[in-house]
Amino acid sequence: MINMTTALIFAGGKSTRMGEDKSQMFGGVHRLIKQCKLSSIARIITLCGEKSRIEMFDGEVWADPEFCNSLVELVAWSISQIDDDVILIPCDAFNLQSAGIDILIKQDNCVPVDQYQQRQPLMARITNKALINWQAESINQLFSEFGNYENADFSTQFTNFNQTSDLIGRQ
Repeated sequence: MINMTTALIFAGGKSTRMGEDKSQMFGGVHRLIKQCKLSSIARIITLCGEKSRIEMFDGEVWADPEFCNSLVELVAWSISQIDDDVILIPCDAFNLQSAGIDILIKQDNCVPVDQYQQRQPLMARITNKALINWQAESINQLFSEFGNYENADFSTQFTNFNQTSDLIGRQ
C-alpha cells in the first residue's frame, strides 16, 4: 500500500533577519502550495503562527498551539497530528519546485542536503515516525536518525534563505 503524503508548510516566523515576512516573498506560501498541488502531495497544511495570521493563507491553515514554545516543539507537535507520511517545507524554500517535492516523496526518512552541503531538516521527509527523536531540543536532533538525501540535480531546490545576504545566490 502506498501512503499518502501531507506537506506541512511552516509560515509563522517573524522574519526579523530578512526585514520582511518570508511567507510573502517570491510568491510566498501561495507559490509553495501551487508546487505541492503540481506534485504528488495529498494534503497541504500551512502552519501560520499566531491566529491573527490565518486569513493570510489559502487552504488548510493551522495556528500554532499556545503550548508550543519553540520551533522544535511545533514541528514535533504538527508531525504527531498527521497519520500520513509527511514532508516539511519552510516558507523560505524559495527555489523548491514540484520536481524537488516529488523526488523527496520517493525517499524514506531523510533530510535533504542543499548545494552548500548543509542538511535541511525543515525539509525532512518522514515515513517512519518511530525514528524521530521526540525528546529533541533542536530541529537537527529531531531528525538525527534520518540519513542525508544528496542529489546534485536538486540540491539548489533544497536551499533555504534565512537572511538578506542569502538571496544573493538565489536563482
